[in-house]
Amino acid sequence: MRILEIITVPFFTPRGTAFSSLERTKALSRMGHCVDVLTYPLGDPVDLPNVSLHRAAKLPFINSLRMGPSFQKLVLDIFLAAKTARWLLAHGPYDLIIAHEESAFWVAFLRHCSRARFIYDMHSSLVEQLTNFKYSESGVVKKVFSTLENFALRSADGIIVICPELETLVRRTVPGCPVRLIENLPVSWDAEPSSSQEIQRLKAELGLDGCKVAMYTGSFGWNQGVELALDAVASLRNDFPELRLVLIGGTGADLCRVRAYAAQRDMESFSLVLEPQPHTAMPAYMEIADVLLSPRCEGTNTPLKIYSYLQSGKPIVATDLLTHTQVLSAEVAELVAPDAVSLAAGIRRILTDAEYARELGLRGARLAREVYGIERYLEQVQEILEQATAPDREREARQPAADRLP
Repeated sequence: MRILEIITVPFFTPRGTAFSSLERTKALSRMGHCVDVLTYPLGDPVDLPNVSLHRAAKLPFINSLRMGPSFQKLVLDIFLAAKTARWLLAHGPYDLIIAHEESAFWVAFLRHCSRARFIYDMHSSLVEQLTNFKYSESGVVKKVFSTLENFALRSADGIIVICPELETLVRRTVPGCPVRLIENLPVSWDAEPSSSQEIQRLKAELGLDGCKVAMYTGSFGWNQGVELALDAVASLRNDFPELRLVLIGGTGADLCRVRAYAAQRDMESFSLVLEPQPHTAMPAYMEIADVLLSPRCEGTNTPLKIYSYLQSGKPIVATDLLTHTQVLSAEVAELVAPDAVSLAAGIRRILTDAEYARELGLRGARLAREVYGIERYLEQVQEILEQATAPDREREARQPAADRLP
C-alpha cells in the first residue's frame, strides 16, 4: 500500500512517543509498504527502506519542544496541517493515512479531499494531557479538545490504542469502529546484549563502582514522580550509604528543575541527573541498575519505559496506579503507593531480598518475551491495516464481535 503517516512529535528524538512512532514506521517498512512521513522540523534523520521523511517549515523561534501541550506545539501543528493539505493535493492519492495524536483532528477534515482510509494512532487522550501536564484547567479548552477528539474518533476507519484504558474509552465512544490495542515494544528489543567489559566501563565512567544503583529512565515531566524518587533515596541514605540514584532523560526546564531539587535535598553526591542517552546505549545503562523505578503519580497511559524495564530482567518498583497495572502485576513488579515513604519501602525490599528481586526480574523478562515480542506486534499492525482498508461491504464481516455494534 501507499501510506501517508503524520507524526506530531520531534522525529526522531529519544523519548517515549517518538520511539513508539518509530516502531510503527519500522513495522510498515518491514511489511513492504511505501510510506511518506510528514512531521515537525525537529529531530534526527530516519533512514528506513521504503520510507521517505518530509518536514514542515523550520521556524527560527522554535528549536526544541517540551513534552505535552504547549503554544509552540500548537504553532508547529498549524504549519504541519498546512503542509498536509498541500501534500495531499500534490502527491495523492494514498491508500491509507495514519494520523498520530492531534494530527487526527485535521486529517478527519482533509480525508474528504482524498480517497484514502484513515487510522487514528491514539497514544493518549489529549483532554487528559491538558491536566497531566498542567497546561489548562479551563472548561472551555477541555470542551474544544473533547469535541475535536470525538470527531476524529468517529471519522476514523480504524483506531490504534496503546493501553487498555484507552481501548475502553474508544470502544465506549465509537463501538462500531475497528480498534486494535497494540502495546509498545521494548525500545531496544533487537539490541545485542552488553558485554561485561562494557558494563564495567560504563560503571567506572559514571563513578558507580561498588555502588547499589536505583535507576529511572524517561522524561522528567511533573507527572513522572521523579522528585518522589529523590525523596525516597534520600530517606535510605543512612541504611544504604552505597546507594545511588541515576535519573536519565531530562531536557530543558525539566532537567534544571530536577537538578535544583536534588541540590535542595542535598542529594548531589548520591544521584546522577542526566540528559537523554542514545537509545542504543540504554540496555547497558539498565544493566548496571539493581532496581528500576517508575514513580509516575498521574496519568493512565502505560509508560513506554515499562516494556524495556521488563525486557531487561531487572526488578521493578512502580506506583500501584492504572498507568502501570494495565501491564504490571505483583508477579512482575513491586507495586507501591505513590508517595516517597512507600517507594523507599519498595526499594528497600528489593535491596534486602535478593531471591525476591531475582524472581521478579525473571518473571518480567518472560512476560516481555512472550507477550510483547515483535511477532505479535507485526500481527496486530497487519490486522488493523486490513480492517481499516477493507471494502465497506466486507468490514463488518471482518470485525471481531467485540468491535461490532450490538
